[in-house]
Amino acid sequence: MDKIVILTGPTATGKSSLSIELLERFPFEIINCDSMQVYKYFDIGTDKPNQEVLKKYPHHLLGYVEPDDEYDVKRYITDAYAKVDEIVKKGKIPLLVGGSGLYIKCFLYGLIDENSKEKEIRKKFKEFDADYLYSKLKIIDYRSYEKINKNDKYRIIRALSFYYANGKTISETRALHGFKKPKFNYFKLAIKFNRDLLYDKINRRVDSMIERGLIEETKALMEKGFENSPPMKGIGYREMKLYLKGDLTKERAVELAKQNSRKYAKRQITWFKRENDIFWSDLTLKNSLFEKLEKFAEE
Repeated sequence: MDKIVILTGPTATGKSSLSIELLERFPFEIINCDSMQVYKYFDIGTDKPNQEVLKKYPHHLLGYVEPDDEYDVKRYITDAYAKVDEIVKKGKIPLLVGGSGLYIKCFLYGLIDENSKEKEIRKKFKEFDADYLYSKLKIIDYRSYEKINKNDKYRIIRALSFYYANGKTISETRALHGFKKPKFNYFKLAIKFNRDLLYDKINRRVDSMIERGLIEETKALMEKGFENSPPMKGIGYREMKLYLKGDLTKERAVELAKQNSRKYAKRQITWFKRENDIFWSDLTLKNSLFEKLEKFAEE
């Protein structure tokens, strides 16, 4: 069974910085596991590593999907499995880095396959407004409702179509699904955090994105025809788009980006706190983490 190291946890906890430090100490290669960083051209708002870092430390599955392409967890794990094979053949260990909890879970345990009945129901739901579908999901599958962003129409429809096709919720099925044997021998870690400090860091990161040109990047992407592309629904881009269209002031758009980022972090915290297989590392005590990783790599 192939070895995998997974560095995950809420946004803004310092995963990128720690991943580079790990690359300098261990025979790892990074596979991106952030559902927004897979898209081309959307760089500042997704907080991709800069070109200097990427030139020195190549990242797999980063910025390789066209913004208008349909992208989902099924495509991700197919691509990720292929990259795992490439890395393992080099005698290295894949290091998955990102906070997309569902992608990680499906990567480890496989997918719940979609049947033909679901596909037919999915087609019908596509005709409805996202707000209506989201309110329906709240009644049918509250656990999924808590996890899915109200703008993520794809995942809302997936949850609804699963329920109507199978007579049970997808969240319930995934919970049972998670007890299956994982496909890899893995070590999963996340960085310990203080919530107040994390929220402050999120606020400062949004300010930094604005300074680095998030508004200008959003404008350029809209002018390229990506105004309604899936990644434009991501936090940061959707608020700046509203500002550029005159629906919000700049100050309100920035404040909303911070608020929505904090809410996203809160949802991630809820997700990861439920997982009992994460080694939470205090970065003031890195030696303990390095010792555990050395032992895992050598086993």
